[in-house]
Amino acid sequence: MINQLRYYYYLFYRPKIFFPKKSYSLLGEDTFLKNYFSKQKKGFYIDVGCYHPLSGNNTYLLYKKGWHGMNFDISKLSIDLFNFYRKKDRNIWCGISNKSGNKKIFFRKKLNMLNTLNKDIAKIHFRNGFKTSSIRVNTLNYFLKKFYNSKIKIDLLKIDVEGEELNVLKSINLNFYRPKIISIEIHNQNSIYEDNTNYFKTNKIYKFLVTKKYKLIWRKKYSFIFRG
Repeated sequence: MINQLRYYYYLFYRPKIFFPKKSYSLLGEDTFLKNYFSKQKKGFYIDVGCYHPLSGNNTYLLYKKGWHGMNFDISKLSIDLFNFYRKKDRNIWCGISNKSGNKKIFFRKKLNMLNTLNKDIAKIHFRNGFKTSSIRVNTLNYFLKKFYNSKIKIDLLKIDVEGEELNVLKSINLNFYRPKIISIEIHNQNSIYEDNTNYFKTNKIYKFLVTKKYKLIWRKKYSFIFRG
């Protein structure tokens, strides 16, 4: 009974109480994306590290508009919520990385946007300790071939996986699929919570995207949006 109450709290009450009507993302990314794709009624997104169908979500405004896509998370509770609330999407309980296999999850609570596959990041986020479990991981290339026979056009690729972003980028053939927009977190490698204006220019994620001919078009704190 307690788990059921917690489930409905996260699904219905928490989003209604804590989130504004015009934006559901943490830093306004969804508003920018909605305006950017204002003339596109239908579209396809991939959300790696989807966390919650409403709370802190970058794709819900597009979903309401008529878009659909694939959502991935290492939390089964997150995927349960997506299956209940985002039925037009394909929601997958799996980690995404540059190689298939099994990896450890580092977490404090089952539903937490800071849960990660990166132990070093977990030590920063969870200074009072954390729990571990394991999960199957695979590449985006694998899922795109499995479900869409590699014949899908990706309008938006969103990645928020607490330190594993580069491995996710390397899991998809960007030259072949070429997402129009990539929304991604890039933290300061020296101090994860420090907001230094130019730190991202030496970051491996930024350099990787530049080599793939992506251009930075929006930034707020640690959140970045690139156009292909």
